Amino acid sequence: PRCRHVICSRYTARLLTCGHRPQASCIQARFMKPVFTLAMLGLLACGLSACQPESTPAKKSGPPAVTITTQPLSQRPLEARIASLASIEAVNSPQVLAEVAGRVAAVAVDVGAQVKPGQLLLTLDPADLRNSKLAQDAEVARLGALADQQRRNVVRYRDLLTQGFISDAKMDELVAQQQAIEQQWAAAKAQAANSQRMVDKAQVRAPVAGAIDTRLVNVGEYVTVGKPLFTLASGGALRARFALSGREAASVKPGLLVRLEADGERLSSRISETRPAIDARNGMIEALAPLPADGPWRAGLAVHAEVVLAERQGLAAPQVAVIERPAGSTVYVVKGDRVEARRVRTGIRQDGWVELLDGVQAGETLAVDGAGFLTDKAKVKLAKPDKDKPGKEKTSKTEAKP
Repeated sequence: PRCRHVICSRYTARLLTCGHRPQASCIQARFMKPVFTLAMLGLLACGLSACQPESTPAKKSGPPAVTITTQPLSQRPLEARIASLASIEAVNSPQVLAEVAGRVAAVAVDVGAQVKPGQLLLTLDPADLRNSKLAQDAEVARLGALADQQRRNVVRYRDLLTQGFISDAKMDELVAQQQAIEQQWAAAKAQAANSQRMVDKAQVRAPVAGAIDTRLVNVGEYVTVGKPLFTLASGGALRARFALSGREAASVKPGLLVRLEADGERLSSRISETRPAIDARNGMIEALAPLPADGPWRAGLAVHAEVVLAERQGLAAPQVAVIERPAGSTVYVVKGDRVEARRVRTGIRQDGWVELLDGVQAGETLAVDGAGFLTDKAKVKLAKPDKDKPGKEKTSKTEAKP
């Protein structure tokens, strides 16, 4: 019979304790669907748990090895150098200055002209100088006439002295007057000669042979004594002039090697002379190095100069292998698969190499590339060489498989 307890369809406990026998349709409708759902969820959970990998305890390990390249320490030739900028100049390059004042009347040469010693370069207006010369000539003539008259007076009074008409004192006075007038006459003649010389200086002439490098005046310009008019570039030898830091003054001395370079041309020379004192304006010391007259450069060119202060053999490492740490310069010596940090004292730095004065020995191997990532006792491994070719062959074989 159909179950008459309505509550048995909702509550399982009352259904189980009910005295009536429930129908199968009631059990299927109320119990089979939830049981099936729970079974499926259980199967799904088992499947997911089966797909999870078995957990293994993590294996403890240190930091990975740093890949590096190495370089063995050995002796190398080293040079302590100072770089500077040098200018090429002629050894004999005089400036032509005005020796008298006057207005420029004519210019006979221009820049680039080749001149010979004594050749006319420029003419100043000589009018004022000629007037001064005329005045000096007139003074010479006046004093010459007085001197001639005084000589005749002395001769005349000597006759009177012998006759006893004048005293010896009077005769001495006349002789002294004659000498004074003759001295004045000589001075006037010297001044007249100097005036003539000034007139001649109004024509400016070349002191030496060479080429006109610069012209500094024009026609109509008034020039004073000492004003530069021309600069000559003689065809003689050249020299390099360069300035070096005053801190190196004790090391810079004649005989040091100098390397010069410009426009792909290189020359070597040696310092011939240095200034005795440091320039107070810039704290530099100037030095000169001679160059051959037939060299590839001309006066006025700026070239790069390197002065070699010292040459020696020493232990040197690549610059990238020397790491600047707070404790000082440090290198890493390779010991098997680990490195040992060493503090070093550095010296000459040249062309990517650094001299190591202490802390290491010849034959020891230093970490180079990758040294900046190392610490003391760090584990390292050597970088493998490039294997592009074997890789390409392997790829081609793989592609050939069917």
